[in-house]
Amino acid sequence: MAKPDVDSSSAPNVKATANKTRTSIFSRIATAAKRATGPSTGRRSVSDGLAAVFVLPVALGSLGSLDHAQQSQNNQCAADSPKVTSGIASESSLSSSKDKVAAPAPKVTTSPTPKVNQFHVDIFTRNLPKPKPHITWPNVGDRIRTTPQLALCASLLPKESTVEAEFGEDDDVLESDSDEKVPDGVPADWVKAMEEPMKQDLIQELANGTVDEYNKDATKNSDTIAEAVFLAPVLNYEYYRILLDHTIRKFEISPLLDLISLQGLVQVVQSASPGFLEADDLRRILGFVRTRLLGTLRQTTDYVYHLTLAVSRILDVMADNKVNGLDRVTEHESLSAVLSGLKGSSDPFLLYQASYAYQALQYVPHNETSRQAIFRHTGKVLESAIKISTVLKVDVGEFFNGLKSLTDVAVTVYESAKSGYEAVCSLIESGQGVFDSLKEGLGAGHKRQWYLTIRQADKFMRGGRVAELNRLIGEAPCRRDPFFQWGICQLLGELAADSDWDVETRKHAVDFLLVLHKDDDVWGKDESVRNWTVTLLERLSKLPIDRKTSTHTAPQDQAVKDHALTLFRSLSKDVAVDAVFRSLYPLRSRLSMPKSSTLLTRVVLDVKFDLDHVKDEVLGRSGQAVYIPPQAKANLKASDNDTFSLMASVKDFLASERQVMLVLGDSGSGKSTFNKHLERELWSSYVEHHALDEKEPIPLFINLATIDDPERDLIAKQLRFHNFSESKIQELKESRRFILICDGYDEIKLTSNLYFKNQLNAGRDHWQAKMVISCRSAKLGHQYKTQFMPLPSNTHWGQTADLFQEAVIAPFTPDQINGYIDQYILIEHFNRPQWKAQEYNDMLQWIPSLKDMVRNPFLLTLALEAMPRLVGAGHAKNDLLEIKVNRIVLYDAVVQQWISNAECRLEKSSLSKAEAEALNDLRQFDFKLKVIEYLKGLATDIFKEQDGSPQVHFSGEGDAQWKVKYFGRMPETTLLRQSSPLVRNGFQNSFIHLSVLEYFFARVIYDPEQSSNLSLASHPLAQRSILGDPSILQFLAERVQEESTIESPLKRELLAVIEKSKLDESRGQAAANAITILVKAGVRFNGANLRGIRIPGADLSGGQFDSAQFQGADLRNVKLSKSWLRQADFSDSNMIGVQFGELPHVDLNARVSSCAYSPDGEAFAVGLHDGSIEIYDTATWTRIRSFSDPVFASDADYRDRGDVVYLAFSPKGEFLVAGSERNVFGVWNYHTGELCRSLEGHPDGITSVAVSPDGRQIATAGQDKTVRLWGLHSGEQEVVLTGHTGPVMTVAYSPDGRQLVSGDHGGVIRLWIVQAREAGLVLTREPLGWVHSVAYSSDGRRIVSGHVDGQIQLWNAETGEPGLLLIGHAKSVREVVFSTNNQWIASAGWDSTVRLYDAETGTLCNTLTGHSLFVVCVRFSPISPQFASCGHDRTIRIWELQDLYASGPNQGVQNLTRPLPLVAYSPSGQHVVSANRGGVLRQWDAMSTDPHLLRRSEDQDVACMAYSPNGLQIATASNSPDDGSVQLWDLSTDKAGLVLPRDDSGVGALFYSPCSRWIAIAFEEGPVAIYDTQATDVRLVHTFNNHACGVAFSPDGSRIALGGFSKKLWVHDASTGKLVATLKGHSGPILDVVYSPDGSLIGSSSWDNTARLWNTTTNKLAVILQGHLHWVQCLSFSTCGRWIATGSKDCTVRLWDVQSSLLSASDQNVESSGVCVSVVQPFFAPVTHLAWNPNGAMEFVSASHDHSIRAWEVVVVVGEGKSKDNEEGQDAADVVSVQLQWVSECNSLVGIRTKTAEAKGLTAFDRALLKQHESAKVDRPVGLDELVL
Repeated sequence: MAKPDVDSSSAPNVKATANKTRTSIFSRIATAAKRATGPSTGRRSVSDGLAAVFVLPVALGSLGSLDHAQQSQNNQCAADSPKVTSGIASESSLSSSKDKVAAPAPKVTTSPTPKVNQFHVDIFTRNLPKPKPHITWPNVGDRIRTTPQLALCASLLPKESTVEAEFGEDDDVLESDSDEKVPDGVPADWVKAMEEPMKQDLIQELANGTVDEYNKDATKNSDTIAEAVFLAPVLNYEYYRILLDHTIRKFEISPLLDLISLQGLVQVVQSASPGFLEADDLRRILGFVRTRLLGTLRQTTDYVYHLTLAVSRILDVMADNKVNGLDRVTEHESLSAVLSGLKGSSDPFLLYQASYAYQALQYVPHNETSRQAIFRHTGKVLESAIKISTVLKVDVGEFFNGLKSLTDVAVTVYESAKSGYEAVCSLIESGQGVFDSLKEGLGAGHKRQWYLTIRQADKFMRGGRVAELNRLIGEAPCRRDPFFQWGICQLLGELAADSDWDVETRKHAVDFLLVLHKDDDVWGKDESVRNWTVTLLERLSKLPIDRKTSTHTAPQDQAVKDHALTLFRSLSKDVAVDAVFRSLYPLRSRLSMPKSSTLLTRVVLDVKFDLDHVKDEVLGRSGQAVYIPPQAKANLKASDNDTFSLMASVKDFLASERQVMLVLGDSGSGKSTFNKHLERELWSSYVEHHALDEKEPIPLFINLATIDDPERDLIAKQLRFHNFSESKIQELKESRRFILICDGYDEIKLTSNLYFKNQLNAGRDHWQAKMVISCRSAKLGHQYKTQFMPLPSNTHWGQTADLFQEAVIAPFTPDQINGYIDQYILIEHFNRPQWKAQEYNDMLQWIPSLKDMVRNPFLLTLALEAMPRLVGAGHAKNDLLEIKVNRIVLYDAVVQQWISNAECRLEKSSLSKAEAEALNDLRQFDFKLKVIEYLKGLATDIFKEQDGSPQVHFSGEGDAQWKVKYFGRMPETTLLRQSSPLVRNGFQNSFIHLSVLEYFFARVIYDPEQSSNLSLASHPLAQRSILGDPSILQFLAERVQEESTIESPLKRELLAVIEKSKLDESRGQAAANAITILVKAGVRFNGANLRGIRIPGADLSGGQFDSAQFQGADLRNVKLSKSWLRQADFSDSNMIGVQFGELPHVDLNARVSSCAYSPDGEAFAVGLHDGSIEIYDTATWTRIRSFSDPVFASDADYRDRGDVVYLAFSPKGEFLVAGSERNVFGVWNYHTGELCRSLEGHPDGITSVAVSPDGRQIATAGQDKTVRLWGLHSGEQEVVLTGHTGPVMTVAYSPDGRQLVSGDHGGVIRLWIVQAREAGLVLTREPLGWVHSVAYSSDGRRIVSGHVDGQIQLWNAETGEPGLLLIGHAKSVREVVFSTNNQWIASAGWDSTVRLYDAETGTLCNTLTGHSLFVVCVRFSPISPQFASCGHDRTIRIWELQDLYASGPNQGVQNLTRPLPLVAYSPSGQHVVSANRGGVLRQWDAMSTDPHLLRRSEDQDVACMAYSPNGLQIATASNSPDDGSVQLWDLSTDKAGLVLPRDDSGVGALFYSPCSRWIAIAFEEGPVAIYDTQATDVRLVHTFNNHACGVAFSPDGSRIALGGFSKKLWVHDASTGKLVATLKGHSGPILDVVYSPDGSLIGSSSWDNTARLWNTTTNKLAVILQGHLHWVQCLSFSTCGRWIATGSKDCTVRLWDVQSSLLSASDQNVESSGVCVSVVQPFFAPVTHLAWNPNGAMEFVSASHDHSIRAWEVVVVVGEGKSKDNEEGQDAADVVSVQLQWVSECNSLVGIRTKTAEAKGLTAFDRALLKQHESAKVDRPVGLDELVL
């Protein structure tokens, strides 16, 4: 290594040069001052900045350097003198120590040359990243459990500072350290998390809380001090100040010196962010540290050393923060004196630290000396030197240039600076070092370069700039100075001991020490420095290691220790034993990383952390791979086409005052998926505010199936699941609001109201929450809303509908399906063929029934997964048309695929030896079979042990054995679990979807791949009822349908179970399950022998039991709603608790005008047209009393024409008020029947009466355009309210009695202020028209009005603004009323219907069609979920809200706008084709015993249809405005053919010729056109100008018969169009025409209630078929020609014997009524179409306005004495019966001719109901008021 150069120039020359230099230096100072204080001339360079910033003291040091020649000369003289030793090797040198004898230091002569010798080391050749503590980042969602982790996270908080950076406007100067960029090594998830204010608040609060705990800590031991100090750099201003204050006070009040507190205080001061410290803080700290130092001078040097070190660090910070103005006497000089007093110390460590402190003191000016200006204006010296690397990012070369340019000082202090310089020069020229100067008291005011250079070296080291540190050590001008060398050695020792550095860097620091010691000739000329180097190596070789708490750094410390030991041993041979200083001062000058986090563990947050943890957990979960935002409809009865965004609806709910929102949907509709998406979206937007009143509601997703007893403490239990402490749960309960997202209500097997049970929002002491709760639609009961609506505790029906909202997830639309497919195909699928979107769309379009099925999202997913394997590659359209797919097929395919994929994955997985052996064993026994058995077993035990609750909680091997069996750690169990469609969330295990659990339990009951005996007593079918599990029932029903042959194994076994129940009572449960499955599968029991079966509790709803034999059967609690029970025999059966789903109606003696429930709901009053009032007991619906007006009885005129009576009860029920059109009204004593008073007032008659809520007043409306108020008790007229311009038709009080509302003939609605007796708001909306009825909601907030045009209007009662407009009635609405809970609006109309609307959404939920004539009034029961309606058909009909979704004449949903059905047989007779005017075209399998939907195509509006006789074509006609043409369809290709035109009137009928070539189109108001169907373009053949409703071709195609509104029948030649004959006789329009199979007869049907047969040979009437009570709308000949069936508007089909009718007519006359052999009934609406099976079978089908298609079989029992072969015999008549084969849908109970003799348990209601069914359709009243369909 190169030695330093020596310059031997003479001293005089050097002195001259020095004198010359003084002048030039001060000139440069003046220039620099001007530059610093003058105006800016542009951007300054780095050198300019240095020159402008660095001030006099460094300039003086530079002068000292520039006068180096003189100093070198002095040093040379000193070297020549025997009395003076060099450096610090004097008699009291640093080499001296109390524990050793000072070795004589070698004399070192210094070169007189000013040139600085340089030294280069090949260590630290490149800079390194800043050292970082070894701290592991916590997971974003986990709790921060250690204070170092907290400090790490807090370092990402936005920086807070109270000062601005220097040179902020100079881009060339400033390299922005303040740019916010992410430090290296920070996990990306933490970077993202810390962008959220909530996470920032959480981290800040944890840090603040830790400081608060430190302040509370009375002991403040070393661990807690280290913990608090470690956080100091990341605290905000407020809490840094708090920590500083408590740290200062801890030190001040401690009677004894606590070194840990002292060290902590120093670190807190050193770690202050810019602007956090104040000058007074530092002066205060320096003051008491100085005081402690003065008090410990005579104590152990250990204390003195630490206090001196503290003084040094504090003075450094004071200089950095430009603190000045120390009191010269009390502060500055006293501290200088203390430091000077340390000259007597023989401790080299203390001596060096005192020198360092002294130098630092020079940069903290005092306030009185003559050189005050110098120090005041040179305050930036240190700042410039230190910030040069941090603000300006200069390298070491720039630092050296800066040292030479530190001459910047104000010109005004020139003279002072000059005198100061003289003093420095005298010191330099004396040749003394700093240590000697201190001892001699000559150090005051002297500044040395070594101090600034050590400061810069420290900055380089701490910043990782070790390459620049290397250069600085080798090239610093002051590197000869022993103090510089001592300081550098100490820095390197600290680096080597610092565990924050990597081990290699630390080893290099050790190596650097050794190189300096051995190879640098200049280094260590002073013996003390050489000994210090050796001491450092020895200390490092004995580095203490904490192996317990520092597991990460202990190995690194050991490596450094071993390395130092090796190097120390290499030196020990050449180093004297006493060369090592025996000092215990630590190498690590700062507190170590906290070993514990005691303070942090005490921090109790305001639950922000726990909330943040939940948020991180939710947002950290991967979202649904494919997600299509669901659409919803208002309620279960709303149209699937009337939808809205479910998410938008939920957000509207959250922003409203409503408290509960119910989300309904079918299984697999996406309820849970939506709930999780909602949870994710709410958490994404969640922000934690500081102000209590700004706290956002907390989203809380709750899987109800995982909560034990959710009726109690629901929220608390879920919070415990998220590990919230009890104190935090209580805090949340007291101060926060929640949004509960409750998923899976149907899975908890409860019917209770969770909102009510958990007392949500019940007061301050209860949880405050809104609830979004989801449930399967199929799991709901008749009053399902009561299970969710916020209910009060004191009434059955609460006034809380306005707090409830409902939405039903709608099936996917085609666009949603396409969107789902587009997302789905982007996902990578394991081991599965991948299709393109078009292939999936083809599959969905062409496979029958699949398109409807996949409108369910989960089933769509299954279909997309399964169909590629089910269909295979190269699929053709015709192949797809033959594929039969239902839900069970999809589940079977997906399960097979799942297991196959799992097995493949296991093959490719790295398995343990035990797992590999287990896998081989599973394969030997059929892997797929073992997995399915595992899943079936799990499903069995879930239903057995948990009653089907799907979540299995398993926490370990200590759980129940049945759980261990499926979730334990055995290798085989592990493999089976991994191969199964299961999911785990914490300790909760479940199937991936509830329906998958139900699927496997269905396979437990019946598995097509395994044989089983369903009749065993141990079989699941016999162990539990599955009637409450509709999904399981559906799976099993579909399995029956899948096995669609007569010999279906499952069907056979289920029938066997039912049969065995006849003899074994214990089989009742199994039999009830079995017959329920079969009924749901559509299996018919028509004519079945079911005698003695035991099926208690079975659900036979919708079943077909025509002529079934139930004698002696156990039918307890069986459901028979909407069942077909025609001619069924229930004799001697047990029918206790049987539910028919309907109530009987009450027959009256006169038409009803009005009705009213008594306030207690126990009585029902009706006002009749004969003027009487009848009262019925609502428990039995029997009449209990009758009132009659004696005036009416004596008035013959009123008695003949009748009267209209309007009723109202007083609030307590003691009075009944009745008003009439006779201008009188009476007040009756309800209990005695006494007429209390009779009043008159309205001259033209009363139209409405009402009693005030307080029972004191009566309001009447009249034809005289007034509303009058009367005293109920006095009978006095109180006021007449005028203002209406037409007859007032209705009046009603508001619930509080303060207002009246009335409506008039002109459509005006007026509000009246009762107490003020004056008019209020006027409600109008064009063009509603005549107001028939008004009513208030029970909360008084809304008014509803019914109008003459069939519309119903809602109004805001406070503002008068119109609300929803309810549409549905075809004619006038006579009455409207709110339900008592405001959930429903019921209306009575002149269209003979009662309609039920959802009051919140306006959705029409039900159209009830039991009445046959006008319905005039409707009322809700005040005590039960019933309402009653009355009308002109002289009946009271009672409607159960529990049966809202049932069908039938009494309880049914009959939408009269629903399209009418059409029906025809295919020419082969194998299929029945049906169509309706809603655009649906279906083809049914007529040959199967279980018909099902084969195909579905759609048109906008199918008005009529025809099937070509050759079976190759179907024609459909549409009457829609957009497409009113006739479309021909080629059945062989399923493609559209010709489109034939139509006229503006629309198409009435279509008919093919027998050859199928020609088609006749009968237009509604125009001619009949004949077209050629085989032409390639439209070809019109003939046009017949006769208007026709019925058209028929003769069997040979030569004739065409037409019949229409002319009442005539025309017969034309089909080829020429020539009129052949005109047949007359009908007295009404002809509706249908048909030829007999042999062409000898033409049949016609007419509005005249007859059908007629015409002889085609004679063209004369052959016979009249009479018997129908209404229009005959259709007729059809059997294929054999023996029978003709006629369908009528009287809701019957009559079967006629053609030959017998003709014989009867010839024997008597043509006016014969014909021979009717059977009347087929009941139909619940007019019969519209009939068709016979063309294959010769004795079968026909019917279509009716009740939207059902029914297949019938004609059974002929040959009469006794006559053989079937001998048809000539006349011994006895044949017995002909018509039996039901199947019905497409049964909308109502059919109980005609049902036998119930000796049946047990039938109530009087039941018997009355069956009796009414017996006669309802035979004697149906027909009159002018009946609705014409």
